[in-house]
Amino acid sequence: MASTIPSRWRARTAALALPLAISLATVPAAHAEGRYNQYDQGVRHIATLAGYLSYGLMALTVCFGILTTTGWARRSVRRETMYGGHMLLAVITLAFGCLHGIAYVFQTGEHFSYVNAVIPFADGGEPEVAFGIIGLELGLAVAVSIWAQRKLGYRRWHLIHYLAYGSFGLSLLHVITTSAEVQALGMLGIVVLGCAGACVLLLVLRMLPATTAVATRISPQEV
Repeated sequence: MASTIPSRWRARTAALALPLAISLATVPAAHAEGRYNQYDQGVRHIATLAGYLSYGLMALTVCFGILTTTGWARRSVRRETMYGGHMLLAVITLAFGCLHGIAYVFQTGEHFSYVNAVIPFADGGEPEVAFGIIGLELGLAVAVSIWAQRKLGYRRWHLIHYLAYGSFGLSLLHVITTSAEVQALGMLGIVVLGCAGACVLLLVLRMLPATTAVATRISPQEV
């Protein structure tokens, strides 16, 4: 059967249908791209929050460790309680630190594999990222050494435990070099630097000669 629609109407219909078909074909791709962008932003927010929490808890862990070792808080808090709080904070710190590193692997907009999250400078890794990786791995090494304390002996284990200060220092360097908010010295930057200042202050006080009252409360093994 011959078509009764004039050729000029068929041409106009085709001219209108072609742009509509192209726009309908590009909508799913644009929607998917926007969805992935939102997905990447969500992953980045989780990674950023976990990183800041890990750093803040690490600073608190260092402060608890110094207070536990020196015995300054012995009058009001039992040493076992301080030690338990120190260990709990250390575990939570490492958990948030691992979450911070692994979250970047799930981004779709950037190439960041598990190798990049574990090995510093792998595949052209940046130095500021390597600071955080090495700092986290030092913290994990200190945590693992606790289970080998009896085999290592107290003195050797205590030397390994000093790596915790290096872990905190590298984590601080990682936060400063990667966070624009901290570099701008806003409220977040003040908090980050304040946590570092508290740790440094307690460390300096620990290095100072102990008074007679404090020295009598610290056994030689704890020093």
